Amino acid sequence: MKKVVSFAGFDTLFDTEIFYRAVGRLGKRYNYDENLVRSTYMEKEAALMQADEFVKYSKLMEEALNQTAEEVGFKVDPSDFSDILIAHTAMKPFPDAPTALYQIKEKGYETVLMTNHSRDLIQSNMINLDHEFDMVITAEDVQAYKPSQRFFDYVQDQLGDVEEHVHIAVDTDKDIKPAKNAGWKVIQIDRQTEDAPIASLMDTVDKL
Repeated sequence: MKKVVSFAGFDTLFDTEIFYRAVGRLGKRYNYDENLVRSTYMEKEAALMQADEFVKYSKLMEEALNQTAEEVGFKVDPSDFSDILIAHTAMKPFPDAPTALYQIKEKGYETVLMTNHSRDLIQSNMINLDHEFDMVITAEDVQAYKPSQRFFDYVQDQLGDVEEHVHIAVDTDKDIKPAKNAGWKVIQIDRQTEDAPIASLMDTVDKL
C-alpha cells in the first residue's frame, strides 16, 4: 500500500513574499501605507476564500484588490491587477524545496501538492520547482478553498487507501488543523521562530 506526503503550496513550497510585496507597492503608487494595503488585501483574500460561492483564484484576486482599494480609498487601474498577476507567476520555490522533494521521493513516498490556487497559475510556479508530483489538487478541482474540510475529503477520495499520509505545511488554520481532522499525520514548518526544530523543508525529511 502506498505512502503519501502532501504539501501546501504557498508559504510551504513557494515563497509568497514577492507577490504580497507587489500588492503593498500599490499603496506607494497611490500615496497610502504599503503595509496597510498589503494587510487589507490579505484579509479580503482570506474572507473571500470562506465565501459560500466558489470563484476561481484569479477572479478572487481581482475582487480582493477591488475591495482593498474601496476600503483604503484608491481607485484600481487595470494595470494594477496585471502587476500583481505578474508577481504571482514570478513566485519561486524556497531554495531547499527541490532537494527536499527529491529526498522524500527517494524514501518511497508519493508526493501530492494541495493548493488553494488555480491550475493555470500554479503551473507557472511549478516550472521552477523541477519536481513531478504524483498528484496536484487545486481549489479549482474541489470547488472549495482550504481550510474547508471538503478539500481534505476530496484529496482522501482521490488517494484511496494509503498506508501512511503525512501533510507538510506552515499554516495552522488552513492546513494543519483540517489535516489532523482528516486523520493524517502532520509536520508543521515554523519559519518565523529562531531555532525552531522544524524551520525548513529539509528539516521535515528526517521526520518521515
